[in-house]
Amino acid sequence: MKKHFKYLISFLMIFLILLSGNLNSFAEETEEVTTEYPKTTEYPDEPGRMPDTVGEACIVMDATTGQILYERNAYQQMYPASITKIMTSLLAIENGNMNDTIIMSDTAVWGIERGSSHIALDVGEEINFEDALYAVLLVSANEAAWGVAEHIAGSLENFCDMMNQKAADLGCVSTHFVNANGLHDDNHYTCAYDMALITKEALKYDKFREITSTTYHMIPPTNKNEEQRDLWQDNKLIKETSDFYYEYAEGGKTGFTDQARGTLVAWAKKGDVELIFVTMGNSPTSTSYTDAKAMFEYCFNNYYYANPIADYKFSDEDVAAAELALNKYFEGTNDGKLTLSVDNESDFLIKNSVTNENVVITFDTETINEEEKRVGTLSVGDGTETFIKLPVYYDGYKYKPLPATEAGEDIEEVINTENAKKKSSSHKFGNILMIAAIVLVVALIVILVLRVRYVRQQRALRRRISAERRIRGRRR
Repeated sequence: MKKHFKYLISFLMIFLILLSGNLNSFAEETEEVTTEYPKTTEYPDEPGRMPDTVGEACIVMDATTGQILYERNAYQQMYPASITKIMTSLLAIENGNMNDTIIMSDTAVWGIERGSSHIALDVGEEINFEDALYAVLLVSANEAAWGVAEHIAGSLENFCDMMNQKAADLGCVSTHFVNANGLHDDNHYTCAYDMALITKEALKYDKFREITSTTYHMIPPTNKNEEQRDLWQDNKLIKETSDFYYEYAEGGKTGFTDQARGTLVAWAKKGDVELIFVTMGNSPTSTSYTDAKAMFEYCFNNYYYANPIADYKFSDEDVAAAELALNKYFEGTNDGKLTLSVDNESDFLIKNSVTNENVVITFDTETINEEEKRVGTLSVGDGTETFIKLPVYYDGYKYKPLPATEAGEDIEEVINTENAKKKSSSHKFGNILMIAAIVLVVALIVILVLRVRYVRQQRALRRRISAERRIRGRRR
């Protein structure tokens, strides 16, 4: 009896192990509950006060313009986990065909960690390209992401090259990918700002929006699996049955690894405003959702579209500051007429409390880009918060080299000396012109006086002659 009981216990243990492995195949990426529960803090009695968020790094970006409404540690290098799959899907949509068939390789199936998210695809299994993308974005299937990468680029290595090139093209500043699924690697990293840029690009594609807004998708049987696969959306912001459901959320992608902790990219739209929210380093992962909801609500309720710089004109002081900055940059002086310009035709988001009358506009010359002919930025804010920074461009700068400078000589002093000479020369030339103008005016006056005198003399002469003729006529 005892022997049979031991067999029964062993059988149950094996069954539970197999069951737990099976459940892991479709499990959401999450972490175990801990005893520490930091919370997102909102201030309903102070609607203009920004929430306190939990994530180590986060950013809110306008999905249309790229304007940043809020950021904290947004450029800090961090591990992304499965939000990596946004870039994977972007490249797949740009370079793939939804009607293609992916054949799963041995490396794609067995190259991932067994405990990570997957849909139990087998070696040699054929899956529709679009179905694979649903698996990637809805349930974060790691082997499906690898299969997509190999299908697009021939190998994972080639696909990662494409990912990194795309990141560079988009202007990412702290990104390096070494896989297509986000499983941890010390050399696989990004930042909240870069993920917002990548997502902004992905949102240009209707197929990406369609997949990420879907809550359920069914993959039909394949050559290796006789049963359908049911995929349920991991992102709780768009699941109406979830405690974290947010009515304005349109889509998103979750992620979690032990090293990255909770990560989330989400986008929401209210009225004509669509925002992207990225949070990284959240623990527990549920705070990714509470952070997102709180920041979305704060931004939707406190910002509106306006254009307070539509009639902005650069002052003489702005031009002088820009010219000095360019002179320092080129180590020369300007021999032309400098003009400044900024794109002030588009609306952007500003605080409800700010109007065109009390907006604060400042120009700085910290950023010079010779190739783009950019000489600085125009910052628009309310005195305490900057709403947007717009690039300022220059034209009419004609470089003139400085005379040779001695070692250790202050370049700014040399520039100022040359400018002083230029002004002095210009002043002398102006004096000469003024003297010439005075001489010309005096000459014209003299000519006018002489002309008047001559006319008067001629009139007097004609009167005298006429009078003499009348006298002679009387004598006759």
